[in-house]
Amino acid sequence: MKNAVIIVAAGSGKRFGNKTPKQFLQIKRMPMFMWSISAFSAIKSFKQIIVVVPKHMVEALKRKKEKLLNKVHFVAGGKERFDSVKNGLSFVEEDVNFVAVHDAARPLISKQDILAVLKKAIVTKAAIAVEKTKDTIKLVSSNEQILKTLDRSALRNAQTPQIFEKELLRKTYSKRIPEVTTDDSQLIERFKIKVSAVEIKFPNFKVTTKQDFALAEKLLRR
Repeated sequence: MKNAVIIVAAGSGKRFGNKTPKQFLQIKRMPMFMWSISAFSAIKSFKQIIVVVPKHMVEALKRKKEKLLNKVHFVAGGKERFDSVKNGLSFVEEDVNFVAVHDAARPLISKQDILAVLKKAIVTKAAIAVEKTKDTIKLVSSNEQILKTLDRSALRNAQTPQIFEKELLRKTYSKRIPEVTTDDSQLIERFKIKVSAVEIKFPNFKVTTKQDFALAEKLLRR
């Protein structure tokens, strides 16, 4: 089996409040995006690692000599996240079976959790990493009144990687993408295909703020 991963690292990271996008900041002596490359590189079936980065950084990254970058293909990102994934998808080789999409801002992803999502995707064609929702979730109206308290036991926070059969993902990206779409699995759901949820075992939060960055660094140092 041959698989590919598209690591999305083209965002500007405005909420983080730093001139350099957070995914390129050093975390334990290595740029954040490299942690995801390292995790997927450790799995033999992932023969293609495609990293989508800001257009102006592509050539500079290609010239870097880090050992892990030998089998990495850098691709210019687009205006929105889904433009970036689509750009990466165009470089996926024809003999690839499954494609994973992963956020570079999730540097804690573990080999074990990637394999768990992949195992489920092989059976069901589509699977994503999730975690149980810890907070009580309220459905709120446009005038900020609580309409309903949702059943927390049935709620999950969607994460990445999200892994799909290659042709299925290509089919979804060939259609118009609604503006309200927030992750790749929503595109699959539009085709009435069931997406499996795989509860991960290790921390995998998205680094959005400086506090998140400090916590991720602390965990990686352990």
